[in-house]
Amino acid sequence: MKSKLLAGAAALLLPAFFFSCKNSGNVKPSATGARFELLIVMDDDLWHAPAGQAVFNLFDQDTPGLPQSEPLFKITHVKQADFSDLLKPSRNVLYVDVAADRYTQAKIAYAENYYSYPQCFVRITAPSDSALYDAITTHGDDVAERFIVAERERAMMFNKQDRNEKAVKEVEEHFGIQVDIPIDLKLSTVRDNFYWITNNSGYIRQDLVIYTYPYTDPNTFTYEYLTAKRDSVMRANIPGEVEGSYMGTEWKYARPEMQEITVNGEYAAEIRGLWKMIGGGSMGGPYYSLTRLDEVNQRVVTIEGFVFAPATNKRNAIRALEAVAHSMRLPQDVNVIGEVTVTGEGE
Repeated sequence: MKSKLLAGAAALLLPAFFFSCKNSGNVKPSATGARFELLIVMDDDLWHAPAGQAVFNLFDQDTPGLPQSEPLFKITHVKQADFSDLLKPSRNVLYVDVAADRYTQAKIAYAENYYSYPQCFVRITAPSDSALYDAITTHGDDVAERFIVAERERAMMFNKQDRNEKAVKEVEEHFGIQVDIPIDLKLSTVRDNFYWITNNSGYIRQDLVIYTYPYTDPNTFTYEYLTAKRDSVMRANIPGEVEGSYMGTEWKYARPEMQEITVNGEYAAEIRGLWKMIGGGSMGGPYYSLTRLDEVNQRVVTIEGFVFAPATNKRNAIRALEAVAHSMRLPQDVNVIGEVTVTGEGE
């Protein structure tokens, strides 16, 4: 892997501005391009300079948590003169301009829906190549994270518009939480404190599980506890095709990585790692889990997505499940859900 997990986005020290087509009152065209495609607008001399290489390396670094190398974004580069009206609606645009006569310091500005909707547009200006290089090395992870979050928010928006209403109702009735489960996840299994739904595809299989257990110890939200809990829950609920086999965590080739983040202003733990079938079978792939505390019911809620897609790319598939996980709304997030009965350990 070229890099580890991107650190949690910190506040940029450089000036930023925000605006939206909703505020302007203008009707913008629909954004163009596929998921995780990025258009970088930068003149050729700068693109081939150290600063341009730093920009390329930032977005070409490996996506964390995958079993093979896949870049954060598929990059397309054009010079400023070729940034035509045809390209301006691209869903993710990084516009870079360096000019000593126009700028005195490096600045990074963010805009939502600048030329199209939904679009993430970032403009970086600097007086020199070296100033641009310093800005990228200092704040590059924050810029990349902004594009990643924009992709996740798009997926969440589309999932909300095209949900599997039956599954949404099952989850709400079973757990007292809300999750925007996309329409292509259809085959579900419901057990005590455990829910499993899959698209059951033979090409790129996507699975989503939700499990809960009582919150009794502050040490619950530690790396050791959450990874051990995952293995015990999966072993109890997801058997393999070979008798006696079960889903477990792959520790040999890649240690799962945990990040402490905030969701809806509250603490959450996300873990990215690899899974495999233990005790027989050759299935495996990436997983992403998000764990939060249900404050109303004093229980821990974990939602996890995992992918099985041998011999093909997995970035978009696991990122799509990540978006589903982030759509989870606990009782404290909405005032229409009351208390639910908390029993068992989810296994």
